[in-house]
Amino acid sequence: MTTLEYKLLGMLARQPMSGYDLVSHLKQPFVPFGPISHTQIYPALASLERKGLVRYHIVEQQAVRPDKKVYELTEEGRTALRQWAESPTPLVFSYDEFFLKAYSLWLADPERMIERFREQAQLHQEKLALYEQVLQSKQLAINAGSEQADVFEERDVLFQYVIGYEQNYLAWCQSVLQYLEQRKHQHSQEGKQV
Repeated sequence: MTTLEYKLLGMLARQPMSGYDLVSHLKQPFVPFGPISHTQIYPALASLERKGLVRYHIVEQQAVRPDKKVYELTEEGRTALRQWAESPTPLVFSYDEFFLKAYSLWLADPERMIERFREQAQLHQEKLALYEQVLQSKQLAINAGSEQADVFEERDVLFQYVIGYEQNYLAWCQSVLQYLEQRKHQHSQEGKQV
């Protein structure tokens, strides 16, 4: 089983969806597992079906739209997802290209790196604001008595992680920016002494 297949099982465990529905869902502002191409979804759904973990039924469409397959978990699929969710997960280091660039910060011009860190801080600030906005709208839905309150509460656990991650990334950027400003100041002082 691939991680993508487990991602799809996790989505289908919440509600039956077509491949198109899955693609649309993955384009939402907050999806806990990152971007997935629509060209990956259909082969993965076919693989899950061959394994007996999902099944589909055909829904006839109006006019010229083609009929669509709506996928749902089988009992075997639910069991596989549960076993995977409960299994141990090894510690993994996330690949972050900007973090790797920071490793060579000592070689770079402080002025240029200040620009780069400000850019990153802005990008992460925007993501944080988006996550906070989505969480707030979900909280409003819960308070309004939405039928999906349980799903929203589950997602709060994911939001705690991504919001904390973005806050930590921003704090790191601010800390490095302070360092770079000090370094820039030192360089300008050294230049005046020469």
